[in-house]
Amino acid sequence: MIFKIYTFGCKVNAYESQSLKERLLKEGFQEAEGEDADIYFVNTCAVTNEAERKDLQKVRSISRNHPDKPIYVMGCSSQIHKEYYADIPGVKGLVGSSNKNIIETLFDQGCNTIADRVEEDSRHFSYQDTPTEEGEKNVRGYIKIQDGCDNFCSYCVVPFTRGNSRSRNKDSILRECSSLLKNGIKELIIGGIDTGSYKNPLDENYRLSDLLSDMLHLSDTPYRIRVSSIEESQVDEKYIRLFKENPDKLCPHFHLPLQSGSEHVLRRMNRKYSLSDFEDLVKKIKDEIPFAAFSTDVISGFPGETEEEAKETYLFCQKIGFMRIHAFPYSERPFTMAAKLKNPVPVRIRMERTKRLIALSEENEKEFRNLLKGREALVLIEGKNKKGLYEGYTENYLRVEVPSQEDLTGQFVKVVL
Repeated sequence: MIFKIYTFGCKVNAYESQSLKERLLKEGFQEAEGEDADIYFVNTCAVTNEAERKDLQKVRSISRNHPDKPIYVMGCSSQIHKEYYADIPGVKGLVGSSNKNIIETLFDQGCNTIADRVEEDSRHFSYQDTPTEEGEKNVRGYIKIQDGCDNFCSYCVVPFTRGNSRSRNKDSILRECSSLLKNGIKELIIGGIDTGSYKNPLDENYRLSDLLSDMLHLSDTPYRIRVSSIEESQVDEKYIRLFKENPDKLCPHFHLPLQSGSEHVLRRMNRKYSLSDFEDLVKKIKDEIPFAAFSTDVISGFPGETEEEAKETYLFCQKIGFMRIHAFPYSERPFTMAAKLKNPVPVRIRMERTKRLIALSEENEKEFRNLLKGREALVLIEGKNKKGLYEGYTENYLRVEVPSQEDLTGQFVKVVL
């Protein structure tokens, strides 16, 4: 039987789809090379209205183009809006954010009725382990260590789709990391929904810094570790010291979600820090780890955001010098407090403010590259691009192209920036 998996949304979704793919292959299934398959899986996202539109568009497209094939839907959108999918012809199975680890068993029940395994209570999930053995592009491997979130930022639907914050057993994580390294992975990317809240379920005093410490000695072959994202409030002295003392293993790239550079907007967003706290942390990291890179997420056009508040965000991002800004227009989400706020910002203005931040991001990256000009960097080559050049990322997450007649894929290459 030939399968096809479509994945929308975050790296955690991609990781869970990878796990499903590996399980199916072990059971003797074959992955489709094109669009045609015997069975379809769609892993959905619900972070924005646009994300859910794309989810539904894909499921309806499969239903229309392959009317005799079963479709199984999973993920955040089906967790909160399973009714969107239940009536689409061809949909034979539904799970939400829970039970992704058993979705492939649903078609054993036959295709006459819909197998609905969406848990009604999304706030009390248990952690479901879905380890992988392969990585992204067979060079970089993402490892999920945590799921869910308890922060309840006023704009975010994730606590209602992904449920409570819960963590994975550290022994399971370390086994997966070792397996990935044995299979040729050279960069371990540690992530989750709220990665910095990680604590070993068997020992709550064992936190993210302890896990990273244990990951430093997994193999004698060259490899490095990157943390995908961490909140400002979750970075402590121990965490910074660990990066400072292990520059050969821990990538000096800190993705710190900001969301807004206006104190008033941060309060309405129910974020857990002040701008002065954020700025002080960045300064401390820069003092301890010269040439560290900073990236962030910013939401434009939050309800009630004035032009002055948007300008404050722009200037704060400029001041911090984020080398990459992931800017998004605000999107109303069900169940959230922000969806009830008055004074919505027109979509056109949300988009204009987003574009300004994206332009600033491009300027900041150029400045950061100029700052590093003439310095040595270590690039992990992922493969050739369309121009015939090998490319990959430096330890501080700059993409670099390298010309070579030799196949450099999977190798660490020293370059002068």
